[in-house]
Amino acid sequence: VKARVVAHAVFERMEAADIVFVMGHLNEDFDSLGSAIGVSRMARQMGKPVYIILSDMNEGVDKLINLCKTDKDFENLFITQKEALAMTALNPVLFVVDTHIPHLVASPDLLQSINNVIVIDHHRRSENVIKNALLIYIEPYSSSTSELVTELLMYFNENIKLSRLEATALYSGIVVDTKNFRVNTGVRTFDAVSHLRRCGADPEAVHYLFRTDYETNLAECTAIANSNFYQEGLVVAVCPDNTANIQAVSGKIADDLLRIENVRVSIVFFKLRDGVIGVSARSTGEINVQVIMEQFGGGGHQNVAGSQIKNRPLKELKQDVVNTTLSYMKEADKNESNNVARS
Repeated sequence: VKARVVAHAVFERMEAADIVFVMGHLNEDFDSLGSAIGVSRMARQMGKPVYIILSDMNEGVDKLINLCKTDKDFENLFITQKEALAMTALNPVLFVVDTHIPHLVASPDLLQSINNVIVIDHHRRSENVIKNALLIYIEPYSSSTSELVTELLMYFNENIKLSRLEATALYSGIVVDTKNFRVNTGVRTFDAVSHLRRCGADPEAVHYLFRTDYETNLAECTAIANSNFYQEGLVVAVCPDNTANIQAVSGKIADDLLRIENVRVSIVFFKLRDGVIGVSARSTGEINVQVIMEQFGGGGHQNVAGSQIKNRPLKELKQDVVNTTLSYMKEADKNESNNVARS
């Protein structure tokens, strides 16, 4: 019911707009880009000019972007922040997908320049949320923003039709955020995936998008080989510097480390540009890594979270994160033991 109501509200806002902008978070992933492409289909169905703003850091989804650019239906769809700010419109509307935190969007300047903003996200709502948005649709229990957008598409317009590439883009977003349907999946997730498959979503194309080269695999193996294991069930690694698409690779390393027996939490550190250190955290579900990452200015989900920290030496930050995580794990285990004793 909620999806129907939101889809109707989105339709009304688009109908009143003379131009539609869509953007995800900085350093886009497949869920961010896939959901943005899904929203752009709504606008194109209504005959509205629509543009997706990409950040300067989008190496992780470059294969999908290149596929789109070879399709005539996506001609001139992707623009930069500078190009978006140069456009003028009487009544623009901006969709922000896969994040609701102002400083994490692809273009903070565009966010400040447009009054009509709609937020669609699946991360737990934080205190630092986009202010004065026309509509904030946040569903933390959803597997991904791509799932939410797929649901909206199902109720948006009876005549709306997804192309094979659009369906594949949304499908890839769901696959990534559910770790191949292992986590955060529910009945609605598979309903959305079934709809996308009927629209032509291609699992083989998704497999192509996720393939990595030899150097990337070597970096993953190096990080795992040099990782540190703690008896509480924590394993920590550092992704080698200058690894291509380092953020996505670090996330994959964290996923792989979580498959080791007796590991409950995996954390991977990686260096971004301008002195920024990224952190990817994963959990089997026993420990809430979102709460841990929030202490370092990040966030995410209970099982998948991350953060980006500026102006701190890697060694110092690593020790701080490890100490905080171990302390939280011990406290969680203590509380769990007390709960068992009381029962």
